[in-house]
Amino acid sequence: MAPAVLLTHHHRQAMRHAAVRGFWMPLALEPAQLPQLHYLTALSPGQACISALLEITAFEPWRVPGIGELWLPFVGQRLCLPRPLPLGPQARLRGWLPKHRDDWAVVPWLALLAAQQLSDLAPQR
Repeated sequence: MAPAVLLTHHHRQAMRHAAVRGFWMPLALEPAQLPQLHYLTALSPGQACISALLEITAFEPWRVPGIGELWLPFVGQRLCLPRPLPLGPQARLRGWLPKHRDDWAVVPWLALLAAQQLSDLAPQR
């Protein structure tokens, strides 16, 4: 399975905090997706580009009464992208880009590295 990037949404310092403590936050991911998720990045309000990823080292189940099983990503090193990736036109990202803490999207890692802007990877509507 080709490596993929988990796009999430959080505040500007969330990735730095996660790298220090070694884990992200529990997310409602599908178990079948876990093997392909190698990297994570968080988008925050007003952010114009993606410049870094966190390496995902493992997942642990996180049970929440009344909700079910979530998955807690453990993270390793912070990796800077070779060049910042602009998000692109907001109109193309609307409805796909994560907007809340529990939202997420998955993009192929190689496609992310090759894209001129993140909106190039958004599903066509």
